[in-house]
Amino acid sequence: MRLKKFDLNTLSVTALGIGSMVGAGIFALLGEVVLQAGAYTYYAFIISGIAAMLTGYSYARLASAFPQSGGLTSYFNRAFKDKFVSGGLSVIYLLTSYISVCMMAKSFGIYAADLFTGARDYNTLVNIFAVLLIVSIAYLNMRSFSDVGDTEIFMVAFKLIVLVSLIAFAAKDYTPQTVSLHNDTPGLMAFIRSIGITFFAYAGFGIMTNASAEVNNPQKTITRSIYLAIGIVILLYMGLAFVILNYISPADISRDADTAVAIAARKLMGEVGYVVMYAAAAVAFISGTSATFFSTFKISRSLSRQKVLPEFYNKKFWRHGTWGNALSILLVVLATVYFNFDAIVNLASASYLVSYLGIFIANWKLRRFTLPSAFLVFAGFFLLLFISVAFIISIY
Repeated sequence: MRLKKFDLNTLSVTALGIGSMVGAGIFALLGEVVLQAGAYTYYAFIISGIAAMLTGYSYARLASAFPQSGGLTSYFNRAFKDKFVSGGLSVIYLLTSYISVCMMAKSFGIYAADLFTGARDYNTLVNIFAVLLIVSIAYLNMRSFSDVGDTEIFMVAFKLIVLVSLIAFAAKDYTPQTVSLHNDTPGLMAFIRSIGITFFAYAGFGIMTNASAEVNNPQKTITRSIYLAIGIVILLYMGLAFVILNYISPADISRDADTAVAIAARKLMGEVGYVVMYAAAAVAFISGTSATFFSTFKISRSLSRQKVLPEFYNKKFWRHGTWGNALSILLVVLATVYFNFDAIVNLASASYLVSYLGIFIANWKLRRFTLPSAFLVFAGFFLLLFISVAFIISIY
């Protein structure tokens, strides 16, 4: 079935955003954030959550003024008359999205290899599972956009139920005498790096604006969906940070950082909870990859029509997919197999931070149409600029 206008509502758009955010960002990176930030993990999530909300504000103003499926690329095209600038920023964001797919696929491979064989460090098996995820989700998005909206709600609901259950088990066992296992104060560079990583855990919310042309009353629907999705995810991440800080030791985190959430589930919910958490992680990687492909397929078509990308990015390959999509999928597969997980994390985090700075600039340049709050635009821009520069310095 082809996607019809107004097929998506607040619930499905919110699910799309949560599905994109709650993926590799929490299942694979929470342990790394705790290793970097220690007792300051809550502050890392709060600071990056504020940056995400402020970025979401500018996104919402732009989506309300210009409800187009191109999303970010449409805003850049309107804000920057120089095609080199607008096209360059759009291509950076597109590449960033594909890098995030690499990260989610690699994370899926780690979880799958660990669950089925216990051979998490066996790179060949990890890469096989990762490639299977990329190819299958690309197939789904090429086959029908509407399938994404229909299935995303159920996948997100399952993830939230499992993760909230873990938090509930932790809260049930918690007493005032419970002492956090992570009382160490992090170094400045380590803490700043943790903020950059946690921002990546929120970064997927931008894909919701790509659905603005497919909803009724985008001014209300997209704005509500962005704030609702980010708000839910902030609460979820804080709850999961509470679980790890109070129930998983530093030694366990150091040994199993990539699967810290599953380790917590085993301790608090037993073997059944452990397996269910692995299933939730798989769903998270699947829904996150699906939501990102939904966005990138639309963006690449838009850039092709603007003559930024070659014409074959708008030339039909199969169903809703183009020859450009097929080439991009091939490149994503090669990058996933070639690069290690840490390199993908650093590259994805840094590129998301940089590309999202353009959203604030676009919102301000188009302020005659978007009518933004100057305070919120400049506060968000300088906060994200500081995080971006500091994060890039911290990884070199």
